[in-house]
Amino acid sequence: MALLIAVLAFVFIIGLCIGSFLNVVILRALSGESIVFPASKCPKCQNPLKWWHNIPVLSYILLGGKCAFCKEKISIQYPIIELVTGIIFTLIFIKFGMSIETLFMWAIASVMVAMAGTDIKEKVVFDAHTYTFIGLGFLNTIYLSVVNHTFEIIISSVIGAVLGAVIMEVCARSGYLIAGTRAFGEGDTFIAIGLGALLGWKILLIVLALSVIIQVIAFLPIFIKGLVTNKDWKTLISFLAFVAYAIAFCLLKLDGTAYLIGAILLAVLGVLTCVFILKGLKEKPKTYMPFGPAMVLAGLIAMLLL
Repeated sequence: MALLIAVLAFVFIIGLCIGSFLNVVILRALSGESIVFPASKCPKCQNPLKWWHNIPVLSYILLGGKCAFCKEKISIQYPIIELVTGIIFTLIFIKFGMSIETLFMWAIASVMVAMAGTDIKEKVVFDAHTYTFIGLGFLNTIYLSVVNHTFEIIISSVIGAVLGAVIMEVCARSGYLIAGTRAFGEGDTFIAIGLGALLGWKILLIVLALSVIIQVIAFLPIFIKGLVTNKDWKTLISFLAFVAYAIAFCLLKLDGTAYLIGAILLAVLGVLTCVFILKGLKEKPKTYMPFGPAMVLAGLIAMLLL
């Protein structure tokens, strides 16, 4: 038991360090700077940081959340990303153990955190991150296919990637009919492609349904207030029906024709829910929230639980 705790602690520390690096990836992707040069610096006063200023989480606590030089507040993003990555790395290790798949999942999860980070911070997802995500998804699938001596995994992966692109583009372009703009950014389509490549088409459908639920829950306070104020019972009923059906779809282990029919009905309910939400966004555009982080969270949940 002591050895297991020591190993998990070591994995957690590795995750913290990778999280520290991901902070650099996120911020420098947004600024257009290289992730290698120059060395870490304060974004406010530009002073190069000492090594003891870069200890994950601990430095933030010891510095009181302020720069050692200019005393400006350090973004809470830094310790959050580090802690989240540390936890994800530990959970992945617990599920997959000491294996090549663990290395794949660590790399994939790191890219997912970076994508969610830039999307939350500036509502943008970079091609370099999405292409890497898709590539790692397919590589992991090929590895599993070879290990398990089956091509079914690859077939499911390819179908998942195509289905992810089709579903997201149909939903995104439906926004032009309702609000005069895309419902989702192009980056979200690439995230869906990567999730399909990584998880296969069956799990992708569950992930997309879960993503909508996560998105609306995060959006819920503003969403519910708007529905009550405008007495928009149609949207509320549509959303509740979608949530109830999505939960039932996830719990009932359907197969074959029943699964396909259930998935189609789930997609229809999801599109209707998105249509009603888009109408609300047209009236109140400031309530927009990026969809990428919800997809990333749903994908991570699927990686760890399904």
